[in-house]
Amino acid sequence: MNRWTQYLFEEHDEKKLRKWSRRLKFFRFFRALGGHANDGDSLDVAFAYVEPAQLDTFLAGLGIKLVKFDAPPPQPLPGDAYPGDAYLQFPSLIDGTLWQQPGRCDIMGIEVFIWCHAGVLKISLHDGYAVSEQNVRDAEAIEKLLARVVLERIEPPADSLHYIFP
Repeated sequence: MNRWTQYLFEEHDEKKLRKWSRRLKFFRFFRALGGHANDGDSLDVAFAYVEPAQLDTFLAGLGIKLVKFDAPPPQPLPGDAYPGDAYLQFPSLIDGTLWQQPGRCDIMGIEVFIWCHAGVLKISLHDGYAVSEQNVRDAEAIEKLLARVVLERIEPPADSLHYIFP
């Protein structure tokens, strides 16, 4: 077994990942980059969008209301240092809008992480740094809502060998 295969199946064996992959229509298992990246495994799905209005419609269909600012909110200044708690007060904005990134939010009471950047909306599920059977069940439930989405799904969610899909 080479090092990549060993790493890929370190947390979940191949049989389990194949089973999960067959159960999921849209979400894909992502094996963390590892090392010093401080990332974790996740289940991800991504959609392409052209105009911000598409995001608003898409997210409203999932029960998520975007925070929209009438004027540009304060943003951190490049080169200035901020204490962690002060930096967290600056809202992250979706590119080309005055709308706050959804970030951590709920879909049908299920905690997800949503980020919109460079024409891609990505939804991620995980338990800390891992993916659990509960995450797979939650993804299956969310996929019922996603089945009627008109945005183009990106397959895989990003160009990476770390995605496992059928």
